[in-house]
Amino acid sequence: MRVWNYLTIISLVLIPYAASAEPAKPSDARTYISQSLDVAPFVPPAPVAPKRLPAIREDAVVAIPGNFSRTTTIIRGEASTAPDLPEPAIADAAPTISLTAEEVARFDSIRRHTLMLGATVYDHAVSRVQWRNPDSGDAYEADCGFDIGLLAGIGGFVRGGENYSLYLMHTDFDSKALRKFSPPSAFVPPQVPPGEIVMISGDPDSGDLMPILAVKSVIAAEKERLTAFQAARREYFRASAEWHAANPPIPRDETIILQPHRGSRYLAEPRPESKGATQ
Repeated sequence: MRVWNYLTIISLVLIPYAASAEPAKPSDARTYISQSLDVAPFVPPAPVAPKRLPAIREDAVVAIPGNFSRTTTIIRGEASTAPDLPEPAIADAAPTISLTAEEVARFDSIRRHTLMLGATVYDHAVSRVQWRNPDSGDAYEADCGFDIGLLAGIGGFVRGGENYSLYLMHTDFDSKALRKFSPPSAFVPPQVPPGEIVMISGDPDSGDLMPILAVKSVIAAEKERLTAFQAARREYFRASAEWHAANPPIPRDETIILQPHRGSRYLAEPRPESKGATQ
């Protein structure tokens, strides 16, 4: 395996993706997160307002017991007064779409500026990251000496004056906790020096390392802000989980009202239950 510490790649000449982040300013760092990383404290949701059923004639009622002592009640009410549905229009043949060279370049830019990463993070120190080339589909995997989970929830960043969207799915593992349930030799986390990248699969000379190099530079430039951001998110989730555990949802009955419309057999006999024909 080849160790990559400081790598450079040829910049792609692409149209910048117009994300929600503000454009880079000359005085800003080359790689940074322009959006606010403030996390509002958890606020308990407002109580659920009780439902009020409309006044309607009940032609038939069926009550269906469910789980957790809940009951679903189905009411067949009076005929609907809504107008008849129009006949569906005959759809025309789908038009042929021709993209201009500028539109093709824009879609290529959006695809290449959208980073989709999967990762397993060990002890918030080493990350095993997977990604693919958006054009060829070639798969890559690398062990990285940093916590890529610091980027969870940011949505995007600016690098080299261009906006990138980030979709990250990761799992955190605690080595000490895992060793309690398995032999010491059964679980050995990756060993990577801080800040370095060790390629596991994929050609390191292919030029497809841009995603991992980009997130590395973001973490290096914004580690202090990201650390505070993740701490605030953990506190938010902790407070939310604590409140929901103390305030479990109350099982509520549900009522469904059906109003016969055109074509319904109930319109010919508006009160079939009077003849013992309730269904």
